[in-house]
Amino acid sequence: MTTTEVAPLPLWAREAADAVDLPALAGRVVEADLAAAFETLRDHDEFVTRLRASVLENLCALRQVLTGRIPLTGVRLTEPFALAVLQARLRLPQTALQRSYRVGFLTMWQEWSDRLVERAEAEDVPRRESLEALQALTELVLAYQHHVASQVADSFARTDDVLSRSREHVRAGLVQHLLRDDSTPLPPADLVLLDYPLDTSHLAVLLPGTPEAAARQILDTLREKCHVRDTLVHPIDLTSTVVWLARPRRPELIADRLRALGVDASISEPHVGVQGIRDGWRQVRDMQQVRAAWGGGVLTYPDVSLEILLMADPGRARAFVRTELGELGADDEIAARLRETVEASHRHGSHVTTAAHLHLHEHTVRNRLQKAAELLGRPLTERRTELQAALRLARLLM
Repeated sequence: MTTTEVAPLPLWAREAADAVDLPALAGRVVEADLAAAFETLRDHDEFVTRLRASVLENLCALRQVLTGRIPLTGVRLTEPFALAVLQARLRLPQTALQRSYRVGFLTMWQEWSDRLVERAEAEDVPRRESLEALQALTELVLAYQHHVASQVADSFARTDDVLSRSREHVRAGLVQHLLRDDSTPLPPADLVLLDYPLDTSHLAVLLPGTPEAAARQILDTLREKCHVRDTLVHPIDLTSTVVWLARPRRPELIADRLRALGVDASISEPHVGVQGIRDGWRQVRDMQQVRAAWGGGVLTYPDVSLEILLMADPGRARAFVRTELGELGADDEIAARLRETVEASHRHGSHVTTAAHLHLHEHTVRNRLQKAAELLGRPLTERRTELQAALRLARLLM
């Protein structure tokens, strides 16, 4: 049946369609889309905002069609096409786009069909009329889905085609290939296009909150100040970028330069070869999971490798902290100050240096350490290694 042959809904069914709470339904559709097709983008603010706007515009237009206010050919949309362009820029597969439309429109149909059945039962509508209305509703929803999804798919394909012809987009695809554990060696033509030596040592630098264009400006500075020549840039999304630096002579200089630039950065250890590119990527990605405890700034993998290792099992890590810290692990401001003082004392050694670091009087440091030992129930010198590990974990868990 073509779109023009779909029977209009009867008045009672149109009233039922008009009564649907669209903002609430939009929330359910967005959640269904994220769960089915875009799970990794839940924290991508721009994408989720675009998705929600697209869903809400589709719902408003579909209700106009169901209630007979406008014909299907009169539907004019902008948000779904903007979302399709963003999906292409993020290099999401078209299958994800198609899956999201199937799941999203199924959620919409379920809501409207449920409301139609409820109204039919409430008004004691004859069975045949109810079934005909449900059939018309289903056909209208399917016709709308086909009408919109085919246009959105065309928009996605056109954008993706333009991006695919650009050199940087192709390089991004090659990097994604390299990051896969089951990737095959790149052929010579792709190696030329990649223009980055794979058989040397690499330092991965993740720049959260730094888009690709700004990351390239940072690389210009690193090339000049740190004698870095070969670099590989890969945008993670629209706001974050990871770069690899080949043959890093002195990684500590790179960290110092990034600190001088005032950017947030996670720096891996040097690794060799294609597997080294993957290993560096895994390290900086793992570092992001514990970055919140340190706030902004530049982190190197050795700074947080212990936390990453211990947080592999969060449940056991919490149990370890509770056992080791006792009352010193209380979730309050006083205990937090005491933990900070104990940790600084371990790091700096003397009361004088600790006091200077924390901008406190030496007597205050002594008093805090004494109080911490009382809460701990043992001298701070006992189980020193376990205590240090528990204090570092506490920053992540409290």
